[in-house]
Amino acid sequence: MKITRLLLSAGLLAAVIGCATTETKPEPTPVVEETKKPEPEKPKVDSVAALVADGTKLLKEGRATDAKAKFEAALAKDAGNKDARVGLAQANLKLGDFDGANAILSDLKKAEPDSREVVLLLGLLHKEQGDFKAGIKLYEGELEKQKAAGQAPDPEMLNNLITMYRLSKDYDEAIKACTTLLSRDPTNNDALKNLSLVYFDQGKYDLAETIAINSLKLNDKDAALYNNQGMIRVKKKRYPEAMSYFYKAVSVDPNNLAAHLNIGSIALRYRDYQNASKHFAEAMKLEPKHPEANLGYGLALSGLSGSLPPDEQAKKAPDAIAQLQRAIEIDANATEAIGEIAMIQKLQLSNLEEAKNWCDKYKAAKSKMDDKDPMKGECASIEGEIKAKEAAARAMEQMKKAQAEEEAAKPKTPPPPPAAETPPPPATEAPPAAPPAGETPPAGT
Repeated sequence: MKITRLLLSAGLLAAVIGCATTETKPEPTPVVEETKKPEPEKPKVDSVAALVADGTKLLKEGRATDAKAKFEAALAKDAGNKDARVGLAQANLKLGDFDGANAILSDLKKAEPDSREVVLLLGLLHKEQGDFKAGIKLYEGELEKQKAAGQAPDPEMLNNLITMYRLSKDYDEAIKACTTLLSRDPTNNDALKNLSLVYFDQGKYDLAETIAINSLKLNDKDAALYNNQGMIRVKKKRYPEAMSYFYKAVSVDPNNLAAHLNIGSIALRYRDYQNASKHFAEAMKLEPKHPEANLGYGLALSGLSGSLPPDEQAKKAPDAIAQLQRAIEIDANATEAIGEIAMIQKLQLSNLEEAKNWCDKYKAAKSKMDDKDPMKGECASIEGEIKAKEAAARAMEQMKKAQAEEEAAKPKTPPPPPAAETPPPPATEAPPAAPPAGETPPAGT
Protein backbone atom coordinates (compact mmCIF):
# COMPACT_ATOMS: atom_id res chain seq x y z
CA MET A 1 0.00 0.00 0.00
CA LYS A 2 1.07 3.65 -0.30
CA ILE A 3 1.82 3.96 3.41
CA THR A 4 4.24 1.05 3.29
CA ARG A 5 6.11 2.50 0.33
CA LEU A 6 6.49 5.86 2.07
CA LEU A 7 7.97 4.25 5.17
CA LEU A 8 10.47 2.28 3.11
CA SER A 9 11.55 5.45 1.27
CA ALA A 10 12.04 7.27 4.57
CA GLY A 11 14.23 4.45 5.82
CA LEU A 12 16.46 4.57 2.74
CA LEU A 13 16.76 8.32 3.03
CA ALA A 14 17.90 8.07 6.65
CA ALA A 15 20.57 5.55 5.67
CA VAL A 16 22.00 7.86 3.01
CA ILE A 17 22.22 10.78 5.45
CA GLY A 18 23.91 8.62 8.04
CA CYS A 19 26.67 7.67 5.56
CA ALA A 20 27.75 11.27 4.87
CA THR A 21 31.23 11.86 6.40
CA THR A 22 32.63 14.92 4.54
CA GLU A 23 33.25 17.89 6.86
CA THR A 24 31.72 21.24 5.87
CA LYS A 25 32.19 24.65 7.44
CA PRO A 26 29.04 25.65 9.26
CA GLU A 27 27.17 28.60 7.80
CA PRO A 28 25.84 31.30 10.15
CA THR A 29 22.22 30.66 10.92
CA PRO A 30 19.91 33.60 10.20
CA VAL A 31 17.56 34.62 12.99
CA VAL A 32 13.97 34.25 11.96
CA GLU A 33 10.77 34.75 13.86
CA GLU A 34 9.53 31.41 15.15
CA THR A 35 6.19 30.39 13.77
CA LYS A 36 4.07 27.44 14.70
CA LYS A 37 3.92 24.72 12.08
CA PRO A 38 0.38 23.88 11.10
CA GLU A 39 -0.65 20.45 12.37
CA PRO A 40 -1.26 17.93 9.59
CA GLU A 41 -4.91 17.73 8.77
CA LYS A 42 -6.46 14.50 10.02
CA PRO A 43 -8.56 12.63 7.50
CA LYS A 44 -12.27 13.05 7.98
CA VAL A 45 -13.99 10.15 9.65
CA ASP A 46 -15.90 9.23 6.49
CA SER A 47 -13.15 10.09 3.98
CA VAL A 48 -11.72 7.43 1.69
CA ALA A 49 -8.35 7.57 3.48
CA ALA A 50 -10.01 7.15 6.89
CA LEU A 51 -12.15 4.25 5.69
CA VAL A 52 -9.11 2.47 4.23
CA ALA A 53 -7.14 3.06 7.43
CA ASP A 54 -10.00 1.66 9.52
CA GLY A 55 -10.33 -1.36 7.23
CA THR A 56 -6.59 -2.08 7.44
CA LYS A 57 -6.70 -1.87 11.23
CA LEU A 58 -9.71 -4.21 11.39
CA LEU A 59 -7.92 -6.73 9.16
CA LYS A 60 -4.96 -6.78 11.54
CA GLU A 61 -7.38 -7.41 14.40
CA GLY A 62 -8.84 -10.39 12.55
CA ARG A 63 -12.21 -8.71 11.91
CA ALA A 64 -12.41 -9.41 8.19
CA THR A 65 -16.18 -8.91 7.86
CA ASP A 66 -16.03 -5.42 9.40
CA ALA A 67 -12.93 -4.61 7.36
CA LYS A 68 -14.70 -5.59 4.15
CA ALA A 69 -17.55 -3.17 4.93
CA LYS A 70 -15.03 -0.32 5.37
CA PHE A 71 -13.26 -1.05 2.08
CA GLU A 72 -16.59 -1.30 0.25
CA ALA A 73 -17.63 2.06 1.71
CA ALA A 74 -14.35 3.56 0.52
CA LEU A 75 -14.88 2.17 -3.00
CA ALA A 76 -18.42 3.56 -3.05
CA LYS A 77 -16.77 6.99 -2.79
CA ASP A 78 -13.80 6.26 -5.04
CA ALA A 79 -14.22 3.13 -7.20
CA GLY A 80 -10.64 3.25 -8.48
CA ASN A 81 -8.85 3.58 -5.12
CA LYS A 82 -6.07 0.97 -5.26
CA ASP A 83 -5.55 0.67 -1.50
CA ALA A 84 -9.26 0.04 -0.97
CA ARG A 85 -9.30 -2.56 -3.75
CA VAL A 86 -6.24 -4.34 -2.34
CA GLY A 87 -7.78 -4.26 1.14
CA LEU A 88 -11.07 -5.68 -0.16
CA ALA A 89 -9.15 -8.49 -1.89
CA GLN A 90 -7.39 -9.30 1.40
CA ALA A 91 -10.69 -9.30 3.28
CA ASN A 92 -12.25 -11.61 0.68
CA LEU A 93 -9.30 -13.98 1.04
CA LYS A 94 -9.80 -14.09 4.80
CA LEU A 95 -13.53 -14.71 4.37
CA GLY A 96 -13.01 -17.49 1.84
CA ASP A 97 -14.49 -15.51 -1.05
CA PHE A 98 -11.81 -16.59 -3.51
CA ASP A 99 -13.81 -15.62 -6.60
CA GLY A 100 -14.23 -12.09 -5.28
CA ALA A 101 -10.54 -11.81 -4.42
CA ASN A 102 -9.50 -13.21 -7.80
CA ALA A 103 -11.69 -10.74 -9.71
CA ILE A 104 -10.08 -7.76 -7.96
CA LEU A 105 -6.51 -9.03 -8.15
CA SER A 106 -6.79 -10.01 -11.82
CA ASP A 107 -7.94 -6.48 -12.69
CA LEU A 108 -5.14 -4.95 -10.64
CA LYS A 109 -2.55 -7.24 -12.29
CA LYS A 110 -3.68 -6.07 -15.74
CA ALA A 111 -3.43 -2.43 -14.66
CA GLU A 112 -0.09 -2.86 -12.83
CA PRO A 113 1.70 -6.01 -14.07
CA ASP A 114 4.79 -5.34 -11.94
CA SER A 115 2.98 -4.57 -8.67
CA ARG A 116 4.79 -6.54 -5.96
CA GLU A 117 1.80 -6.19 -3.63
CA VAL A 118 -0.61 -7.72 -6.16
CA VAL A 119 1.80 -10.57 -7.00
CA LEU A 120 2.15 -11.51 -3.33
CA LEU A 121 -1.63 -11.55 -2.87
CA LEU A 122 -2.19 -13.58 -6.04
CA GLY A 123 0.30 -16.12 -4.71
CA LEU A 124 -1.57 -16.25 -1.42
CA LEU A 125 -4.81 -16.80 -3.34
CA HIS A 126 -3.26 -19.78 -5.16
CA LYS A 127 -2.09 -21.15 -1.82
CA GLU A 128 -5.53 -20.85 -0.21
CA GLN A 129 -7.11 -22.53 -3.24
CA GLY A 130 -4.58 -25.37 -3.00
CA ASP A 131 -3.20 -24.60 -6.47
CA PHE A 132 0.45 -24.80 -5.47
CA LYS A 133 1.72 -25.27 -9.03
CA ALA A 134 0.16 -21.96 -10.07
CA GLY A 135 1.74 -20.25 -7.05
CA ILE A 136 5.16 -21.71 -7.84
CA LYS A 137 4.90 -20.62 -11.48
CA LEU A 138 3.89 -17.10 -10.44
CA TYR A 139 6.70 -16.62 -7.90
CA GLU A 140 9.39 -18.28 -10.01
CA GLY A 141 8.48 -15.99 -12.91
CA GLU A 142 8.73 -12.85 -10.78
CA LEU A 143 12.03 -13.94 -9.21
CA GLU A 144 13.46 -14.67 -12.67
CA LYS A 145 12.58 -11.11 -13.69
CA GLN A 146 14.44 -9.79 -10.66
CA LYS A 147 17.48 -11.96 -11.48
CA ALA A 148 17.49 -10.78 -15.11
CA ALA A 149 17.43 -7.18 -13.86
CA GLY A 150 20.43 -7.86 -11.63
CA GLN A 151 18.36 -7.52 -8.45
CA ALA A 152 18.63 -9.61 -5.30
CA PRO A 153 15.65 -11.94 -4.80
CA ASP A 154 12.78 -10.39 -2.86
CA PRO A 155 12.99 -12.12 0.58
CA GLU A 156 9.22 -12.20 1.16
CA MET A 157 8.53 -13.55 -2.32
CA LEU A 158 11.26 -16.19 -1.95
CA ASN A 159 9.86 -17.25 1.43
CA ASN A 160 6.42 -17.58 -0.12
CA LEU A 161 7.92 -19.72 -2.88
CA ILE A 162 9.55 -21.94 -0.23
CA THR A 163 6.12 -22.40 1.36
CA MET A 164 4.68 -23.45 -2.02
CA TYR A 165 7.52 -25.94 -2.54
CA ARG A 166 6.90 -27.38 0.93
CA LEU A 167 3.15 -27.69 0.48
CA SER A 168 3.66 -29.44 -2.87
CA LYS A 169 6.16 -31.77 -1.10
CA ASP A 170 9.09 -30.63 -3.24
CA TYR A 171 11.38 -30.61 -0.22
CA ASP A 172 14.66 -30.51 -2.16
CA GLU A 173 13.71 -27.26 -3.90
CA ALA A 174 12.41 -25.85 -0.60
CA ILE A 175 15.71 -26.55 1.20
CA LYS A 176 17.68 -25.16 -1.76
CA ALA A 177 15.69 -21.91 -1.67
CA CYS A 178 16.06 -21.68 2.13
CA THR A 179 19.81 -22.07 1.76
CA THR A 180 19.91 -19.30 -0.85
CA LEU A 181 17.97 -16.95 1.40
CA LEU A 182 19.90 -17.76 4.58
CA SER A 183 23.25 -17.39 2.81
CA ARG A 184 22.27 -13.76 2.14
CA ASP A 185 20.69 -13.20 5.56
CA PRO A 186 21.46 -15.82 8.26
CA THR A 187 19.01 -14.11 10.63
CA ASN A 188 16.02 -14.23 8.28
CA ASN A 189 13.46 -15.60 10.70
CA ASP A 190 10.88 -16.49 8.06
CA ALA A 191 13.45 -18.60 6.23
CA LEU A 192 14.37 -20.39 9.48
CA LYS A 193 10.67 -21.02 10.17
CA ASN A 194 10.22 -22.43 6.71
CA LEU A 195 13.27 -24.66 7.04
CA SER A 196 11.99 -25.97 10.38
CA LEU A 197 8.63 -26.76 8.78
CA VAL A 198 10.30 -28.54 5.84
CA TYR A 199 12.06 -30.88 8.27
CA PHE A 200 8.86 -31.19 10.31
CA ASP A 201 6.90 -32.34 7.24
CA GLN A 202 9.60 -34.95 6.56
CA GLY A 203 9.28 -36.33 10.09
CA LYS A 204 12.70 -35.02 11.17
CA TYR A 205 11.34 -33.59 14.40
CA ASP A 206 14.61 -33.23 16.33
CA LEU A 207 16.16 -31.20 13.52
CA ALA A 208 12.98 -29.15 13.18
CA GLU A 209 13.01 -28.45 16.94
CA THR A 210 16.67 -27.32 16.91
CA ILE A 211 16.02 -24.81 14.14
CA ALA A 212 12.83 -23.59 15.83
CA ILE A 213 14.71 -22.98 19.10
CA ASN A 214 17.33 -20.93 17.24
CA SER A 215 14.55 -18.95 15.59
CA LEU A 216 13.02 -18.10 18.98
CA LYS A 217 16.39 -16.76 20.13
CA LEU A 218 16.21 -14.27 17.27
CA ASN A 219 12.60 -13.29 17.92
CA ASP A 220 10.75 -14.37 21.06
CA LYS A 221 7.66 -12.35 20.05
CA ASP A 222 6.78 -14.45 17.01
CA ALA A 223 3.56 -16.37 17.67
CA ALA A 224 4.11 -18.65 14.67
CA LEU A 225 7.39 -19.91 16.18
CA TYR A 226 5.63 -20.91 19.41
CA ASN A 227 2.93 -22.63 17.38
CA ASN A 228 5.57 -24.57 15.42
CA GLN A 229 7.26 -25.65 18.65
CA GLY A 230 3.88 -26.88 19.87
CA MET A 231 3.33 -28.90 16.69
CA ILE A 232 6.69 -30.61 17.13
CA ARG A 233 5.64 -31.62 20.67
CA VAL A 234 2.35 -32.97 19.32
CA LYS A 235 4.26 -35.25 16.95
CA LYS A 236 6.35 -36.41 19.88
CA LYS A 237 3.11 -37.01 21.82
CA ARG A 238 4.15 -34.50 24.50
CA TYR A 239 0.72 -32.91 24.63
CA PRO A 240 0.98 -30.86 27.87
CA GLU A 241 4.17 -29.21 26.53
CA ALA A 242 2.47 -28.64 23.20
CA MET A 243 -0.46 -26.90 24.88
CA SER A 244 1.88 -24.58 26.78
CA TYR A 245 3.45 -23.48 23.48
CA PHE A 246 0.05 -22.98 21.83
CA TYR A 247 -1.16 -20.88 24.76
CA LYS A 248 2.05 -18.85 24.54
CA ALA A 249 1.33 -18.26 20.86
CA VAL A 250 -2.15 -16.83 21.51
CA SER A 251 -0.81 -14.73 24.39
CA VAL A 252 1.72 -13.16 21.99
CA ASP A 253 -0.87 -12.85 19.22
CA PRO A 254 -4.55 -13.40 20.13
CA ASN A 255 -5.33 -13.56 16.39
CA ASN A 256 -3.05 -16.52 15.66
CA LEU A 257 -5.45 -18.81 13.85
CA ALA A 258 -3.26 -21.92 13.86
CA ALA A 259 -2.71 -21.83 17.62
CA HIS A 260 -6.46 -21.54 18.32
CA LEU A 261 -7.10 -24.52 16.03
CA ASN A 262 -4.40 -26.57 17.74
CA ILE A 263 -5.66 -25.81 21.26
CA GLY A 264 -9.15 -26.79 20.14
CA SER A 265 -7.93 -30.04 18.60
CA ILE A 266 -6.01 -31.15 21.70
CA ALA A 267 -8.91 -30.12 23.94
CA LEU A 268 -11.16 -32.38 21.83
CA ARG A 269 -8.68 -35.23 22.28
CA TYR A 270 -8.99 -34.85 26.07
CA ARG A 271 -12.79 -34.33 25.85
CA ASP A 272 -12.48 -30.80 27.18
CA TYR A 273 -15.41 -29.73 25.02
CA GLN A 274 -15.89 -26.35 26.67
CA ASN A 275 -12.33 -25.24 25.98
CA ALA A 276 -12.43 -26.74 22.50
CA SER A 277 -15.61 -24.86 21.59
CA LYS A 278 -14.10 -21.60 22.87
CA HIS A 279 -10.98 -21.77 20.70
CA PHE A 280 -12.72 -23.07 17.59
CA ALA A 281 -15.17 -20.17 17.96
CA GLU A 282 -12.21 -17.76 18.14
CA ALA A 283 -10.79 -19.31 14.97
CA MET A 284 -14.15 -18.86 13.22
CA LYS A 285 -14.15 -15.17 14.15
CA LEU A 286 -10.83 -14.84 12.35
CA GLU A 287 -11.87 -16.91 9.33
CA PRO A 288 -15.63 -17.62 9.33
CA LYS A 289 -15.40 -20.21 6.54
CA HIS A 290 -12.31 -22.04 7.77
CA PRO A 291 -13.07 -25.78 7.26
CA GLU A 292 -11.24 -27.12 10.33
CA ALA A 293 -12.62 -24.39 12.60
CA ASN A 294 -16.22 -25.11 11.57
CA LEU A 295 -15.76 -28.87 11.86
CA GLY A 296 -14.04 -28.62 15.24
CA TYR A 297 -16.73 -26.31 16.62
CA GLY A 298 -19.43 -28.76 15.51
CA LEU A 299 -17.61 -31.69 17.14
CA ALA A 300 -17.20 -29.70 20.36
CA LEU A 301 -20.93 -28.83 20.43
CA SER A 302 -21.73 -32.51 19.89
CA GLY A 303 -19.50 -33.42 22.83
CA LEU A 304 -21.17 -30.81 25.05
CA SER A 305 -24.62 -32.06 24.06
CA GLY A 306 -23.70 -35.71 24.58
CA SER A 307 -22.46 -35.01 28.11
CA LEU A 308 -25.90 -33.73 29.20
CA PRO A 309 -28.64 -35.85 30.81
CA PRO A 310 -30.72 -37.71 28.18
CA ASP A 311 -33.74 -35.43 28.50
CA GLU A 312 -31.52 -32.38 27.81
CA GLN A 313 -29.70 -33.85 24.82
CA ALA A 314 -32.68 -33.50 22.50
CA LYS A 315 -32.66 -29.73 23.13
CA LYS A 316 -28.96 -29.17 22.34
CA ALA A 317 -28.25 -31.83 19.71
CA PRO A 318 -29.90 -29.84 16.86
CA ASP A 319 -27.38 -26.99 17.41
CA ALA A 320 -24.50 -29.41 16.93
CA ILE A 321 -26.12 -30.89 13.82
CA ALA A 322 -26.67 -27.41 12.32
CA GLN A 323 -23.01 -26.49 12.89
CA LEU A 324 -21.77 -29.76 11.40
CA GLN A 325 -23.98 -29.16 8.36
CA ARG A 326 -22.32 -25.75 7.96
CA ALA A 327 -18.97 -27.54 7.96
CA ILE A 328 -20.25 -29.83 5.20
CA GLU A 329 -21.45 -26.83 3.16
CA ILE A 330 -17.92 -25.41 3.35
CA ASP A 331 -16.26 -28.75 2.59
CA ALA A 332 -18.47 -31.37 0.93
CA ASN A 333 -15.84 -34.02 1.77
CA ALA A 334 -15.99 -33.38 5.51
CA THR A 335 -16.73 -37.05 6.22
CA GLU A 336 -16.01 -36.64 9.93
CA ALA A 337 -18.92 -34.19 10.16
CA ILE A 338 -21.19 -36.61 8.28
CA GLY A 339 -20.24 -39.49 10.58
CA GLU A 340 -20.74 -37.36 13.69
CA ILE A 341 -24.28 -36.43 12.61
CA ALA A 342 -25.05 -40.13 12.17
CA MET A 343 -23.87 -40.81 15.74
CA ILE A 344 -25.85 -37.86 17.15
CA GLN A 345 -29.00 -39.20 15.49
CA LYS A 346 -28.38 -42.62 17.01
CA LEU A 347 -27.10 -41.84 20.51
CA GLN A 348 -28.65 -38.48 21.36
CA LEU A 349 -31.90 -38.42 19.38
CA SER A 350 -32.59 -42.20 19.16
CA ASN A 351 -33.50 -41.78 15.49
CA LEU A 352 -32.08 -44.88 13.81
CA GLU A 353 -33.62 -44.17 10.42
CA GLU A 354 -31.95 -40.74 10.21
CA ALA A 355 -28.74 -42.26 11.52
CA LYS A 356 -28.84 -44.78 8.67
CA ASN A 357 -29.47 -41.99 6.14
CA TRP A 358 -26.31 -40.20 7.32
CA CYS A 359 -24.40 -43.49 7.29
CA ASP A 360 -25.39 -43.88 3.64
CA LYS A 361 -24.10 -40.35 2.96
CA TYR A 362 -20.87 -41.21 4.76
CA LYS A 363 -20.35 -44.29 2.58
CA ALA A 364 -21.08 -42.26 -0.56
CA ALA A 365 -18.53 -39.61 0.45
CA LYS A 366 -15.86 -42.23 1.18
CA SER A 367 -14.55 -44.03 -1.85
CA LYS A 368 -13.74 -47.00 0.36
CA MET A 369 -14.19 -47.79 4.04
CA ASP A 370 -11.36 -49.91 5.42
CA ASP A 371 -11.54 -52.01 8.56
CA LYS A 372 -9.77 -49.30 10.58
CA ASP A 373 -12.55 -46.80 9.91
CA PRO A 374 -14.63 -46.70 13.14
CA MET A 375 -17.71 -45.67 11.17
CA LYS A 376 -17.69 -49.01 9.36
CA GLY A 377 -18.60 -50.80 12.59
CA GLU A 378 -20.94 -48.02 13.75
CA CYS A 379 -22.92 -48.04 10.49
CA ALA A 380 -23.12 -51.84 10.58
CA SER A 381 -24.40 -51.61 14.17
CA ILE A 382 -27.05 -49.06 13.17
CA GLU A 383 -28.20 -51.24 10.28
CA GLY A 384 -28.25 -54.26 12.61
CA GLU A 385 -30.41 -52.42 15.14
CA ILE A 386 -32.84 -51.34 12.44
CA LYS A 387 -33.09 -54.92 11.14
CA ALA A 388 -33.58 -56.25 14.67
CA LYS A 389 -36.27 -53.64 15.27
CA GLU A 390 -37.98 -54.53 12.00
CA ALA A 391 -37.75 -58.26 12.81
CA ALA A 392 -39.29 -57.63 16.25
CA ALA A 393 -42.09 -55.64 14.63
CA ARG A 394 -42.72 -58.45 12.14
CA ALA A 395 -42.71 -61.03 14.94
CA MET A 396 -45.24 -58.98 16.89
CA GLU A 397 -47.42 -58.64 13.80
CA GLN A 398 -47.24 -62.38 13.18
CA MET A 399 -48.14 -63.09 16.78
CA LYS A 400 -51.17 -60.84 16.56
CA LYS A 401 -52.17 -62.49 13.29
CA ALA A 402 -51.79 -65.99 14.79
CA GLN A 403 -53.91 -65.01 17.78
CA ALA A 404 -56.58 -63.69 15.46
CA GLU A 405 -56.50 -66.86 13.39
CA GLU A 406 -56.68 -69.01 16.52
CA GLU A 407 -59.73 -67.14 17.69
CA ALA A 408 -61.33 -67.50 14.29
CA ALA A 409 -60.72 -71.30 14.26
CA LYS A 410 -62.49 -72.00 17.53
CA PRO A 411 -66.08 -73.66 17.12
CA LYS A 412 -68.81 -71.24 17.54
CA THR A 413 -71.49 -72.13 20.23
CA PRO A 414 -74.98 -70.70 19.88
CA PRO A 415 -75.85 -68.11 22.40
CA PRO A 416 -78.21 -69.29 25.25
CA PRO A 417 -81.96 -68.69 24.63
CA PRO A 418 -83.38 -65.63 26.22
CA ALA A 419 -85.09 -66.23 29.63
CA ALA A 420 -88.93 -66.82 29.48
CA GLU A 421 -90.95 -63.85 30.49
CA THR A 422 -93.22 -64.39 33.57
CA PRO A 423 -96.73 -63.04 32.92
CA PRO A 424 -97.95 -60.53 35.47
CA PRO A 425 -100.56 -61.88 38.07
CA PRO A 426 -104.29 -61.33 37.19
CA ALA A 427 -105.83 -58.21 38.51
CA THR A 428 -108.22 -58.64 41.58
CA GLU A 429 -110.97 -56.34 42.76
CA ALA A 430 -110.22 -54.54 45.95
CA PRO A 431 -112.65 -55.43 48.91
CA PRO A 432 -115.25 -52.78 49.81
CA ALA A 433 -114.08 -50.25 52.25
CA ALA A 434 -115.15 -50.76 55.88
CA PRO A 435 -117.80 -48.31 57.13
CA PRO A 436 -116.61 -45.67 59.40
CA ALA A 437 -116.74 -46.44 63.06
CA GLY A 438 -120.20 -46.05 64.65
CA GLU A 439 -122.05 -46.54 61.43
CA THR A 440 -124.29 -49.52 60.63
CA PRO A 441 -123.83 -51.00 57.19
CA PRO A 442 -126.98 -50.88 55.08
CA ALA A 443 -129.21 -53.90 55.24
CA GLY A 444 -129.25 -56.13 52.30
CA THR A 445 -132.24 -56.06 50.11
